[in-house]
Amino acid sequence: MRKLLYYWQRCKVVIDDNVWIGEKSSILPGVHIGRGAIVAANSVVTHDVPAYSVVAGVPAKVIKQLN
Repeated sequence: MRKLLYYWQRCKVVIDDNVWIGEKSSILPGVHIGRGAIVAANSVVTHDVPAYSVVAGVPAKVIKQLN
């Protein structure tokens, strides 16, 4: 349990340029959000988000890929 706790403390969230993050969204440690991505309100982001995509839900899933 202690190793897991230290792992979460070391992980950083990376948010690229031109990202929109909706109100009350949660982004877990170690997640990378790609350039131009949109995170819908009240979403819980548990995995990396590809560039130019829209994610929503709990847990967040890709619902649309932007051009």
